[in-house]
Amino acid sequence: MSQKKRMLERKRREEALKKAERNQAIGRVIGVLILVLVVAIIAGALIFDAAKKSEKELNYSIGLDATGKIKGVKAEQFVELADFNALNMNKTDYYPTAEEEQTYIDAIVESYPDLSDKKNVTVKEKDTVSVDYVGRIDGKEYEGGSTNGMGVRVTLGTLTYPEEFENGIIGHKTGETFDVSVPFAEDFSNEELAGKTVVYTITLNGIYETAEFNDEFVKKNFGNSVENAEDFLNKYRMNAAQDKFDEYVKDYAVSESKVKTYPAGYLSKMKKFIKAKDYKQMETTNSTYQNLYGKDAYKDVLDMRKMDKKEYRQEVLKSAKEQADENLIMQALFEKFDLSVTDEDIKEVTSSFGFNEDEYDQAVERFGEPYLYEQAMINVVNNYLAENYNLIEN
Repeated sequence: MSQKKRMLERKRREEALKKAERNQAIGRVIGVLILVLVVAIIAGALIFDAAKKSEKELNYSIGLDATGKIKGVKAEQFVELADFNALNMNKTDYYPTAEEEQTYIDAIVESYPDLSDKKNVTVKEKDTVSVDYVGRIDGKEYEGGSTNGMGVRVTLGTLTYPEEFENGIIGHKTGETFDVSVPFAEDFSNEELAGKTVVYTITLNGIYETAEFNDEFVKKNFGNSVENAEDFLNKYRMNAAQDKFDEYVKDYAVSESKVKTYPAGYLSKMKKFIKAKDYKQMETTNSTYQNLYGKDAYKDVLDMRKMDKKEYRQEVLKSAKEQADENLIMQALFEKFDLSVTDEDIKEVTSSFGFNEDEYDQAVERFGEPYLYEQAMINVVNNYLAENYNLIEN
């Protein structure tokens, strides 16, 4: 029985009970009937509550078998796959624009600035400088407190280093050597420094300046892989084009494939999954708000989504279809290309979810092993498409 029918049945029974209570003349027979109805109402309420509770349980592996495929389903039977012969293989359509290329060049020269050898240049906040230093506690150098003349890059004002250290450099001139005192808090993580004042003898080697992108710059920083600036840019253009093409192929595989029909019950499972995700999101947000403000952010999922019941039902159905379509299409591609999932593929998925090799059981506990296999299967399909539909080689 659907939730709506259960609610209607419950309402009908409640109305019948009220009517029976008003009719005192019916006597003992009605008393028995009331008892029966009360039991029925309680039972109905328990069933309804159980259904609502199950809706809130987020099961990532819902509807999947142990291998991550939709249980009992051969996806190719439900999907009309895209014609990959119709892919757009025109390289120029994927080349970066002039604006994208300039943005890339700006980022490269910013990442590889030139260290100026000019002396007596006063440094200021936001300058990036090269310094060497030796740190001493009570006149004695401590372990790890020196650059050993190797030089380190510091952008002043970013607080990558202690505030007193960076501020102590501002206003000095390149070529200078000077002392800066840095007090460390009592609870500092390094016990050797905690509660101590360290005197750093700093040598300001120079200030970094933005380099000019040219053959000399490329040879200096990338000479092992390219010969000149044009060679460098051509390599960037081809790689950028391939990256865009890879994304196009993945999107094409889903957007140009068509789900003809859904396996029995699968769409309902996806709807349940979407609702449970929304409920979990609301629960998590409310928990955060309770800790910060002592109150919930939302009274229910409808409040969170800013929808009425009808709008939410429509949105859940839409999202469920999108999720079901993608899952079916990716599984159909996996079947079509006769692919397989390896242990390394599973490790890659668990790692992407923030679990190391020793925490596999924790990943399974949270997501379920079928879901991990499903995500690995999707990665395998994407990798296959990138390797076998290659723009540059064509």
